Amino acid sequence: MFTFGREHEKKCAVAHVRNTEQAALISEVIDSVHDLLDGNASTEKLADKIKIAFVEGGSGVWEGAGGWLRKASAHYPSLASVWEELAAHPKAEVRFRVACFLDEMPSDTFATLSRLLASDKAKRVASMANARIGEVDARAQT
Repeated sequence: MFTFGREHEKKCAVAHVRNTEQAALISEVIDSVHDLLDGNASTEKLADKIKIAFVEGGSGVWEGAGGWLRKASAHYPSLASVWEELAAHPKAEVRFRVACFLDEMPSDTFATLSRLLASDKAKRVASMANARIGEVDARAQT
């Protein structure tokens, strides 16, 4: 998996975090990614850091965590199950965040979660899921 290096990635990610008190959340995700790449950490540790940042993070943090989950799961397919776990989260805000990433998920994960999130009890979640499903459908027709 390509990165621009641990410190550069952290510098760029922190620049997008609205609440600087939460910068550590995304920094820990990036450290875990690089530790995994260096052979000093497991996918489980990375999954834990991503889940924490995705659930607890504010603007800039959860988006970054989702982006790293997308990139890392392409190289470590077992991480795709994190999307399923987050999609079943009791908070609608977390399910909404997952719906925002539907169009960037692997096709099998997309197929499973798009049905689930499109019929979510929270209108905002279902609306976002349906918008992302529409984008995927439009790409498939071109």
